[in-house]
Amino acid sequence: MNFFTTLKKGAAAAASSYKLILLIWVTTLVLTLAVGLPLRVFLSSMFGNSLAIERLADGFDIGLAGDLGKPFGALMASVSAGTFFIGLAGFFLMTFFAGGLFKRFTLAWGGLKVSDFLKASAVNFVPFLKIALLMILIIGAYTIVMTGIPGIVGLIASGSSVTTGKFFHVFYIIWALGLPVWFFVADASRRWIAATGSRKAFRALGAGFRALKGKFWLSYGIVLTVMVINTVAVIAILWFAAISTPDKGIMVFLFFIATQVLFIIRLFMKAWRYASVCEAVQ
Repeated sequence: MNFFTTLKKGAAAAASSYKLILLIWVTTLVLTLAVGLPLRVFLSSMFGNSLAIERLADGFDIGLAGDLGKPFGALMASVSAGTFFIGLAGFFLMTFFAGGLFKRFTLAWGGLKVSDFLKASAVNFVPFLKIALLMILIIGAYTIVMTGIPGIVGLIASGSSVTTGKFFHVFYIIWALGLPVWFFVADASRRWIAATGSRKAFRALGAGFRALKGKFWLSYGIVLTVMVINTVAVIAILWFAAISTPDKGIMVFLFFIATQVLFIIRLFMKAWRYASVCEAVQ
């Protein structure tokens, strides 16, 4: 199977799983609202009808922290805790739902009912979590080797606290270009678990590395392509959120709808990568 055929079949498989993608979106939205709504109530009780909102509309005002006193500290603690909780819960949710998506993409034909999707997600959650944690360690070590060590060497060689020069930028580029390798290994490992029903994470990683060795350029190319498109989508989301933040009324609702559509596209990109890897490994 060639490069474009693999991407095309992966995109078709992801698009045909739109119900599952929408389920993931709804679950994520409920989680976000569960944290965001109490924080909004807290903000309303703190600011009320004061001029603080107008001061914040023009940018962060450091003097506002002094005016609020202890409530500002409570606000920062709530925001920090809420952000950490959403990030951690999002990691577990994506790991959980990945089990169902990979099960769907390893089927020879047909779709997957929602009940079967949730069952597959639950069955594969623990081995998928092990693979995710192992890959975090591997990518962390890879990051230290590719960016940390050259930086330290540069500090020692130059005697300066700042490392500059094109030489060090080369390592950062190599680091970024190496990430698709690790993402493919992780995806191929999870595909192996979904296809075989095994729960052995280390054997799955071995299967992932063997799949990479067997079809390196095809494997690397499809993951790199989806990652580039996904990065562009993320930049577009951040850009849209930065320049389009509305003040009130119907524009707030439209802004919410637009951001959710962009997030669904982001979920499709992830599913596209999963499906393309499954197509490449078959």
